[in-house]
Amino acid sequence: MSRKRFATLAALALAGLAVTGAALAARHRSQSSQAVTASFAATAISHATSKTCTAGDGTYRETTATYGGTATSSDPRLNGQLTIRAHSVVDTTTGVGWTEGSFRVRGNGAGSQGTLSAAVSGAHAVGSVVGSVDHPQGKLLASLAAGFTEDAGFTSGALGSGSVTGAGTVFQRGTCTNPKHTRSVAIAHLRFSRRTVVPPSSGKGTATGTLTLDLTRDANGAITAANAVFYVNYRFGGAVTITGLALHQGTKGTNGPVVLDAGTGTIDDTDGNGNVTRVVGVSGSLAQALLANPRGYYVELAAGTTLRAQLAGFARR
Repeated sequence: MSRKRFATLAALALAGLAVTGAALAARHRSQSSQAVTASFAATAISHATSKTCTAGDGTYRETTATYGGTATSSDPRLNGQLTIRAHSVVDTTTGVGWTEGSFRVRGNGAGSQGTLSAAVSGAHAVGSVVGSVDHPQGKLLASLAAGFTEDAGFTSGALGSGSVTGAGTVFQRGTCTNPKHTRSVAIAHLRFSRRTVVPPSSGKGTATGTLTLDLTRDANGAITAANAVFYVNYRFGGAVTITGLALHQGTKGTNGPVVLDAGTGTIDDTDGNGNVTRVVGVSGSLAQALLANPRGYYVELAAGTTLRAQLAGFARR
C-alpha cells in the first residue's frame, strides 16, 4: 500500500473517531438541575367562549380563551412572548373552581412549552406547570401562582417563586343545566280612541303608539326589573296641551288606578300634531304582571280630550 493511500485512510479514521466522540459526549452529557423562576402576565384575551349553567350548589361559568402576554426570567427559555390557552370552570357565587390548559414562551432563539393545572379561589390560581425547555433541552416543573379571572386573564403571575395563599378544589362533574334563552324585549301596540274612555270623551283627537318593556332577568331567567318606553304619535288638528300619559290597571269598560306614570309634565303643542317618548323604570313584579295579563291594563293620554288604548298583548323579541 502506498504511503499516500495510507495517510488518506488514517485521516478518514481520525475524522470518524471525532464524530463518534462528539455523539457519545452528547449522549452521555452530565445530568444537572437548576432552579428557575419567572414572572408573567397574560391579559390580552382572544378567541374566548363562555357559557353559564345552574347546578345544585349554584351557577357555574365555563370559559375557554387564549390569554396573551409576557414572561420575564433570567433564563432565556422562560423569557419572551407568552401564550396561554386555558379552560376554566368557576362557581360564580363562591369564586371556587379550576383552570387547566397549555402554555408557550417564545424567546430569542429559545423557548418553553407545556401544560398548566391550577385550583381557582378568590380570583387567584394556584397550581403547577409541567413541560419542557429548548436550547438546551430540559424538563420543566414549577409551581404557579397568579391572579386570575376569566375576564381579566392572568395577572402578577410567578413560576417557581412568590408567596400566595394556597387553594384546593374538589370538583365533581354532574348535571348543570343551561339557562333557557328568553326574549328580553316585549312590545305592546297601542291604538287610542275617545270611545273606549269610561265614560266616552268628547272632542277631537287620535293617537297610536307602543309600550315597550326592556326586561332585566337573573341567571335563572326571572324578571327582576324593566324599563318601560312610552311612545305616542298624536293628531289633534289644533293647539293642544298634553297634561298626562300613564298606565292604568283596569279591564275594558272599567276605570282603574295609575300604576305607572310616564312623567310627561305639561307639554304645549301649538299645532297639535306630534309625538312624545318617555322612559320609566318598572319593578320586576309589575313587569311580570303586565306580561301575564296585558288585557288588565290600559294607557291614557290626557290632552283636554282623553284618549285610551286598552292593551291586547305583547310581542316578544
